[in-house]
Amino acid sequence: MTSVRAADLSRKLRSAADVPPVVLVFGPDRGLVTETAQTIAAYFDGGGDPFALVRLDAGTVTADPARLVDEARTVSLFGDRRLIWVRDGASKNLSPAMAPLLADPPTDAVVLVEAGDLRRGTGLRKEVEGHPTAAAIYCPPDDEKALDRMIDEEAARYSLTVEADARIALRENLGADRGASRGEVVKVCLHAAGTGTLTLADVEAIATDVASAALSDAIDAAFLGERAALEPLLNRALADNAPSSVLVIAQRQSHMLEAAARAVAKGAAPARAVEGVRPPLYGARKAAATRILDRWSAADLRAASALFAQATFSTRTRPQLAAPVVRDAFYRIVSHPGSARR
Repeated sequence: MTSVRAADLSRKLRSAADVPPVVLVFGPDRGLVTETAQTIAAYFDGGGDPFALVRLDAGTVTADPARLVDEARTVSLFGDRRLIWVRDGASKNLSPAMAPLLADPPTDAVVLVEAGDLRRGTGLRKEVEGHPTAAAIYCPPDDEKALDRMIDEEAARYSLTVEADARIALRENLGADRGASRGEVVKVCLHAAGTGTLTLADVEAIATDVASAALSDAIDAAFLGERAALEPLLNRALADNAPSSVLVIAQRQSHMLEAAARAVAKGAAPARAVEGVRPPLYGARKAAATRILDRWSAADLRAASALFAQATFSTRTRPQLAAPVVRDAFYRIVSHPGSARR
């Protein structure tokens, strides 16, 4: 086992015995990184050994690399494998500390490193992915299938059936962080608990958009040709979200606008077309969508969706250029003739 996606974890690892001696969990979805690491850590309950699970931060490890090796070589009091859990591995160069453990993997312990979005083909990610017995577990932003699985997991805990409209609304309201998204779904499930059905009304009553407000504002500014407003909004959006997530959410919103634009093409007024958008828009976002539909055709919005899709692909093949790729896509939108004020 060398490379695994977080979604495949349950099929690959079923107990502590299945966990490789060195595991790297990383990716742009920090919430999913933490959730995945916690899933692995749950296999090591210690059986009464207070030293069965040791937590270290990356700063401690880089300051004293021998500490990690010593912990990994320590034998459990009860003969079970121990877990050495290293947090915040993206902020430090852990390669020197990990090199002895990759050269001679521990037999009585598992070293679990929790990191952020590491570049392909470099550093610790390259070393672990190329190792015959270590495992690198990638945690990408949630796609629709992953969001649906998570929604169904939480709904099942509360014996709820999820209506189709509610599922779509929840999906659109969830952002790029698994932890925040799961918390949002739990709130909606608690609101619907005891009714047997999770409805659109439950979502509208409880759900909030966990993608940053700056990101939604940046998307609106781009489609409305507001170049001066776009730059600070885009800077904040990129500070709060992974570049690929910014593009995924922008693509979802352009799809939503395209559907409304088709209604306009059939004769609906833009304001009426926006009323049919799901999940519903309110306040300034509703007004912005109406103005966008005054300027953009369905065909142009479809082209915008394709632009965001291509940019998303580019961020995955050239992660070192992810932020510039996002900026290029947004500035192509803001410069589009449809963005010009009528």
